[in-house]
Amino acid sequence: MEKIFAANLDDIEADTLLSKNVSGNKVLLSRINGQICAVENRCPHLGLPLAKGKVCDGAVVCPFHGSSFDLLNGDNIDWTNAFIGMPMPGWTHKLIALGKSPRALKTFKVECEGEQVFIYV
Repeated sequence: MEKIFAANLDDIEADTLLSKNVSGNKVLLSRINGQICAVENRCPHLGLPLAKGKVCDGAVVCPFHGSSFDLLNGDNIDWTNAFIGMPMPGWTHKLIALGKSPRALKTFKVECEGEQVFIYV
């Protein structure tokens, strides 16, 4: 794995998403409870970008189908419960999932050196 500069520490705000292209990897950086984290900017459901998703209680919510993922470890919290941001009734969730099982979000190891943030790709 290679250690690559991702952003300056001051550029990463609490409970927001910073979208970066790091050595060909689309990455989202965030600060959750004071900890810097990095995840792939790609929902494992259909591969759509998460950058316009909302951060809520340390998780990113996919703006397309409502899946949510813990930003610190990538764990799936909820899977396909909305359509283009509109909550849908429970009976539709399997339809929205299109046969895909819940999966975790890819994470990247983060290292801070002074005011610089690096990720391992």
